[in-house]
Amino acid sequence: MTGFLEFVGNLFATIGMVLGMDSSQAAWFESLPDKSAIAITIAVLAGVSTLIGNSVVLFINRVRGWRFAVTLLLNGVAMVLIYIVQALVIVLVAPPIVGGDGPGTWIVVRSVMLSSAPLVFGFLVLIPYLGPAIGRVLQAWSVVALWAVVAVVFVTDVGHALVVTLIGWGVMQLASWGLSRPMKWIGDRIWQLISGKPSMLSGTDLLSGDFFIPLDGGFVAKEARR
Repeated sequence: MTGFLEFVGNLFATIGMVLGMDSSQAAWFESLPDKSAIAITIAVLAGVSTLIGNSVVLFINRVRGWRFAVTLLLNGVAMVLIYIVQALVIVLVAPPIVGGDGPGTWIVVRSVMLSSAPLVFGFLVLIPYLGPAIGRVLQAWSVVALWAVVAVVFVTDVGHALVVTLIGWGVMQLASWGLSRPMKWIGDRIWQLISGKPSMLSGTDLLSGDFFIPLDGGFVAKEARR
């Protein structure tokens, strides 16, 4: 029990560190024996919270019980995978820009997952009227956090870090455009194997972190979100 409480305490402290972009705590985080588990947990919570923020779509489509739980879990896993892909892009593009070989791949992956910390508050999108604005602020905060993370991990100035961050973001946008159809097909097949229901998300939705949302009726995703 003590170990669990210590983990939770370190988890919240890490989220606070990222939100405040406090680079002075980087050495503290690296000293934690469970730092990888903390980074993965933050990314999973970000995915779950983001979907909770859009849970009105789930309730419109009568997603209840175990299907709701599985959908949240899959969205959390998807968030981890998306940040891993983004980290691998950064691993490839950063060294030529900042100079040197940079840290190990897993260190970059773990650090990039930390930048999802602002999205842990994605459930706040449920707030009437203010929800969309809050969502945009959280997304922007996450990008700024990634900028700070890149600067710390690659020990570079903010200018070079910004270039790396923008390239990583741009490549993910291109991937979202180019892989939307295959990702839609894969997402549909996985969800149908689990639930027997068709998915209502596009490949772009999958790549942006909004994962499996099943559809019972004749709703279209964009209409359901209005």
